[in-house]
Amino acid sequence: MTIDDRWFAMQAITIMDVPSSVVYFYPRLIPLHDIDVDSNEIPSPIRCSSEKLRDDGVYLLENGIYLFLWIGLNVGMEWVQNVFGVHSAAQIDIDRTELLEIDNPLSMRIRDLIEDIRIQRHRSMRLTLVRQRDKLELVFKHFLVEDRGLDGSVSYVDFLCHMHKEIRGLLS
Repeated sequence: MTIDDRWFAMQAITIMDVPSSVVYFYPRLIPLHDIDVDSNEIPSPIRCSSEKLRDDGVYLLENGIYLFLWIGLNVGMEWVQNVFGVHSAAQIDIDRTELLEIDNPLSMRIRDLIEDIRIQRHRSMRLTLVRQRDKLELVFKHFLVEDRGLDGSVSYVDFLCHMHKEIRGLLS
């Protein structure tokens, strides 16, 4: 993260309402590989942990400021073809900031979902494509708050357990 990114995040936090701050501190991780193309609902998010990521999966992570699309290396060829217009995850152009407008139900559903999330957040979050085992995956994993930090810091769950213990100690 650059200094500009940090400054922007600090400024954004000061004007966030409660629902926005909740998703900022605990991002939504939404599996897209099994998405129902006939539904208009946003799929249920899963726990924000790398343990939940499958090699054959695709996940959307959003925290109100950043929007990542993580693509596992073993995603089915048909899924990749329908959404990205290429034959394998290795061929996806990760420098793109928008998905191709391909005329099929899956592509339209994924693009509509991304647009729905942007509307909920009242901002056009830039889409960042992250392929499994690429350099950008470290940035993506920074937002998986249930994992230990790359610097060895405690996970969100460990922090909550620690706080619970401290509060119980104060009340005893």
